[in-house]
Amino acid sequence: MPDGKHHMIQAAFALGIDGGGTKTTAALLDGQGNERGRGSGGPCNIATGDPDDLREAVRSAVLQAFHSAELPPGARIASVCAGVAGYTARKRRAEFERILHETISAERRLVTPDFVIAHWGASEGGPGVTISAGTGAVAYGTNSAGEACRADGRGWLLGDCGSAFSIGRAALRAAIQRSDAGLPATSLDRRLFAAISAEDADDLIEWVYRGFQPARIAALAEVVLACAEESDAVPLLSGAAESLAHTAWSCYVRLNLGSEDPIYRTGGLLLSSERMQRLFEAALQRQAGAEGKPAPRVMPPRGDPARGAALLALNRLGA
Repeated sequence: MPDGKHHMIQAAFALGIDGGGTKTTAALLDGQGNERGRGSGGPCNIATGDPDDLREAVRSAVLQAFHSAELPPGARIASVCAGVAGYTARKRRAEFERILHETISAERRLVTPDFVIAHWGASEGGPGVTISAGTGAVAYGTNSAGEACRADGRGWLLGDCGSAFSIGRAALRAAIQRSDAGLPATSLDRRLFAAISAEDADDLIEWVYRGFQPARIAALAEVVLACAEESDAVPLLSGAAESLAHTAWSCYVRLNLGSEDPIYRTGGLLLSSERMQRLFEAALQRQAGAEGKPAPRVMPPRGDPARGAALLALNRLGA
């Protein structure tokens, strides 16, 4: 994208990139934090994505953002921050940093985990904790002293407690255990069978291990939520909410935050389901009450991760 024709820096512009597993979003802010442009592109998981696909995803999102801000395609900006899924893959991260350098002309660059920009978007840089619950689950927070804390987000095998994946897995396990015990299928079991065109527990097992993908199992959380009022679904959802509350509260306590500092809920599980929102808030009240402390406010995010990345660029790198 840099072409040498637009070498003058465009004053006070910071670019944020949310490199998600399903799409890439770019947001361009001026020095006062006002959004001037936005664009989107394809998936951007640096741990699994093809470098050419990553480059095209970033290029497409940035070009759209520049176009909507009426900037020329090769404009040089002050700073760019990209938050990406798969951040811990060090070699792939270095490769992605080269892609940023080749694709965006900027004075300063930063690559950071996706949960960091989710928090910056949710809190707009203020103190508090952001709990993100979708396919996975992670909490990240900051306090007024500049300290940061992260909890969970360790993947489906070692963590992601309370995530959509954990709910889907728990529902599958319960259905198989009832089958093994010779118990009749529940309404939830029958809905699971229908969702994946299975006739019995053996079909469930075949479906799980044939082309295993965590996202497929996470999608079954929607089936559980649809049965939210039924007896066998209630403990699955309540257990997930308790896990999410524990994850968020652990960050909150470690950061020594006060009742005026909120917990922001993000991710599909906590944004799209009112049932999960209520269960999460109730679980959080129990966590706080058990320690004799008032429960923090739970709030929706103030902004999205792309805006968070741009705000982080302004804060850390300047514009």
